[in-house]
Amino acid sequence: MADSEVDAGNVFPGNWDVVSETLLKTYELWFPQNWSPVDLPWQECDPKNFSSDEAVAQAYWLSKLALFEKSGIGAFGAAAVQAATHKFEDPTKKFLSAVAFDECRHDEVCRRACARVCPNFPYRFKPQTELEEKAHRNIMALYDNGRRYWSAFNQAWGKYPLELIFSSFFFAEIGAQLIFKEVGERSTNGVYSTAFRNITRDESRHLTGTLAMLERLAGEMSADQKGMITRQLKHGFIYLSPLLFKPMEDFWKLPPDFFEYDRKLEELAAASGLGVPKVEDRKDAWMKAISRHRSKIEDLGIPVPEIKEIGVEGLEVSVKKGEDIVATPL
Repeated sequence: MADSEVDAGNVFPGNWDVVSETLLKTYELWFPQNWSPVDLPWQECDPKNFSSDEAVAQAYWLSKLALFEKSGIGAFGAAAVQAATHKFEDPTKKFLSAVAFDECRHDEVCRRACARVCPNFPYRFKPQTELEEKAHRNIMALYDNGRRYWSAFNQAWGKYPLELIFSSFFFAEIGAQLIFKEVGERSTNGVYSTAFRNITRDESRHLTGTLAMLERLAGEMSADQKGMITRQLKHGFIYLSPLLFKPMEDFWKLPPDFFEYDRKLEELAAASGLGVPKVEDRKDAWMKAISRHRSKIEDLGIPVPEIKEIGVEGLEVSVKKGEDIVATPL
């Protein structure tokens, strides 16, 4: 059997090839920027400091964030395995693995905060009030929808070129950097302000790295593949909309009064020290973030999709209501 046949679809023996120096340097930043969620000032998340409504509101938003962080652990972990299997350059494998660890760290902030302010939320939580019942119902509806996302994401590896899937990570990181910077600056609770400043730094590194990946891979793509990335970018907006804007019905199948209670709970969380920006502020900030990075995307020959909901002009991309989407998490 030829060596090429042995190596095909196998992580061994691996390589130490470096093609993108930018991606290597971005990965190397992970080491000096390392931080521990264990060391945050957790005493400031004492439930005695909050009303029961404020406590469940904080747990609600953190559980909503955790949906995207949890999916990120598996998604970036799967991407690292795929990169190793198909002999991508060494920094790609290690950068994706570092991102997967960051997703673990971000999810750990959510887990620890929920355990302190609202124990057992959401998995074994027993609502005692209407607000608690609506908070719990909303989160479980989002998590149920997440199963559809994960099914589509898993199937994508056999349907689309790896370059396409990897390149679509970039758009999610624009939104991630946005939301965490806003939350960190607006939070008055020491746990949240410190955690989200650290998370913002992680996401800034992710954004730089995914842009380096996009630049590297776009040079090898056809016009049709670049058009597929545009569709992926639109999918990314729809997938992240419950966190970064408001849920888009193109994908999310949620209770009729979901957004009514979502907004009420976010306002309570913000008033109690977790700096969740209002939906109007998220809309404006996300539009500005996309505009800031637009030229980088278009210089690679990738059209930006039209996103009417937040005022972004671009190529019209149709998504059927209820369609499973293939996007990337934070």
